[in-house]
Amino acid sequence: MSYANKQPKDFIKSLQLIHFALFLGVIIFAIYVVYTAKDQLFFSYTTNKAFLYLAIIISFIGNLASKSLYSKLIKQISKEASLTQKAIKYSTAHVFRMAMLEFPAFMCLFFAFQTNNSFYFILAGILVLMMLAIYPTKAKFENDVPLTNSEKTMLEKL
Repeated sequence: MSYANKQPKDFIKSLQLIHFALFLGVIIFAIYVVYTAKDQLFFSYTTNKAFLYLAIIISFIGNLASKSLYSKLIKQISKEASLTQKAIKYSTAHVFRMAMLEFPAFMCLFFAFQTNNSFYFILAGILVLMMLAIYPTKAKFENDVPLTNSEKTMLEKL
C-alpha cells in the first residue's frame, strides 16, 4: 500500500480498516467453531492438559512478542524521517502487533475446534479484547511515534 500521495488521516483510516479485517477474521472463525460444535461444547480445565498448557503458553508468548516487537519497531522510527515514512513504519509495527495477537487467538480457537472444550474461548476472548484495546487512532499515533512540532500541528488540523 502506498501512502506517498495520501493525507495522514487516510493512513489512519486504512490502518483501522486493516485492523478491523484482522479482528473480524478471528471473530468469524470463532463463530464458525461455535456453530460446528453446537451441542458438543463443554467446559473443562482438567482434560487435555497438554492443549491447555500449550494454549496458555502460546497466548502468553504471543502477547509478550506483540508488545516487544511493536516497541522495537516504534523505537526504530527516527524523528528526522518524513511523516509518510513514520506512517508506513507505524503501520508495519501495528500490523505485526496484530499478527502476534491473532495467531494465538486462532490457535486457541483451533484447540476449541479439535477438543470441543469451551475453555479456549476464554483465552481467545482475552486476546480479542487486547486487539480491541490497541485499535489505531490518531491520538495513539501521536503518542507512540516521535513527531516534530510541525507534524503535530499538521495532525491536529485533521
